[in-house]
Amino acid sequence: MEQVAYKVIVDERDPALPAVQDLFTRMHHEMASQGMGLSLAEGGAGLWCASVSRGLERFNRLVIAMHGERVVGFAHGAVKLAPEHLGGMRLGHISHVHVAVDARGKGIGRGMVDLLHAWFADREVASIELHVLAGNDAGQAFWRSLGYRVELLQLRKG
Repeated sequence: MEQVAYKVIVDERDPALPAVQDLFTRMHHEMASQGMGLSLAEGGAGLWCASVSRGLERFNRLVIAMHGERVVGFAHGAVKLAPEHLGGMRLGHISHVHVAVDARGKGIGRGMVDLLHAWFADREVASIELHVLAGNDAGQAFWRSLGYRVELLQLRKG
């Protein structure tokens, strides 16, 4: 694969956002096969993009990876506050990282996460958290390779 370029989305009118929506939908189809208990709503990818676009670079960061003119990945992170009883400090939350199937294994996910980590560091977050589906073995291995450890097991009924 030729050189991959990374871009931070700063404008809600960025022409790459429709491609991010498409990847978001593909990600959710893959997550369904890995045991995700909730389904993406009709138009859910557009709703998600609209919601993150409102706070770009203030409360959250959206990074994309481009191979030529094609968007081959995206990563999203946000800053939130821990509850007061846990100190109320700033926490980073990585909500989504997805790389197109044909672009995996080339360091693209790591490159996007590096840009999220740098943004979190600039915002002086105390800790970074994320969720990985129990059936996503590759995702779990990826995050462990970046120094993340299992802290919480989430259960769902219904």
